[in-house]
Amino acid sequence: MELQRYRHFLAVADAGHFGRAAALLGMKQPPLSQSIARLERGLGTALFERTPRGAKLTRAGEAFLPEARVAVAAAERAAALARAAGQAPQALRVGVVSVALLEVLADVFAAGRQAGIPVRIDYASTNDQLAGLANGSLDLGFVTPPFEAPPRLQVAWVANDPIVVAVPSEAVATDRGPMTLAAIHDRLILFPRNSGPVLYDAILAMFRAQGLTPRIVQETPANMLATLALVAAGVGASFVPAAIARSVSVAGVAFHPLELTEGIPTWPVAMAHMPLSANSPVTRFLAAWRRV
Repeated sequence: MELQRYRHFLAVADAGHFGRAAALLGMKQPPLSQSIARLERGLGTALFERTPRGAKLTRAGEAFLPEARVAVAAAERAAALARAAGQAPQALRVGVVSVALLEVLADVFAAGRQAGIPVRIDYASTNDQLAGLANGSLDLGFVTPPFEAPPRLQVAWVANDPIVVAVPSEAVATDRGPMTLAAIHDRLILFPRNSGPVLYDAILAMFRAQGLTPRIVQETPANMLATLALVAAGVGASFVPAAIARSVSVAGVAFHPLELTEGIPTWPVAMAHMPLSANSPVTRFLAAWRRV
């Protein structure tokens, strides 16, 4: 019952209105108002200021909000884990971003075999993986930091490759020598900033430090295959982690290091999971991962 009232509180806080929150919850407004009132009585303080336009959080409500989110998310994750444990043994659910598919994936499956745990790979963005880890639909994630982590998320660094340039091979000499920023500044293919604001800003700052104004001719999802396909089509040049250059050969694409001695951004990959019990499948997998 208390957890349900937390959910009611979150619905009103997010909607900013009792009527809209009730509609989203599929209930009438009077029972919702009664539920919030009981929660406030139990806490001994008002959580909302009722106004003609809706409901505004009080200082107590603002203090209560983040912990209420944590409590509801933890309860939902606990329920998902309990249901999974009560069923037949399932595969370890591992999320992977595109930059981790090549050099990390082999070790993931090797660790799974060593631990005797089947592995199911879910290709997903960092943000989708963070949501899956928080709600229990993923056990482990290979993500690209930095990001705003869910409460209690545990993160370990896996790789931190410098970026290299991917250019249409017909537009450059056949050698793999260093590439200047001036040669590509007017024809960039780049992911949207909200997909990785820190790396995005670092790439643009790299150009500005050389007195160059970069021109982005095409935005692409943070997906290596889509990016390389656009480069191969001659749309422009882009940046990829060095791991891609080491592992991938794409017709029409040439990879070059940057002609810089410092200030080259890196493309990090980290492994993330929620707190684990000592004998959980993820704990056994991580022990095998360290050996691999």
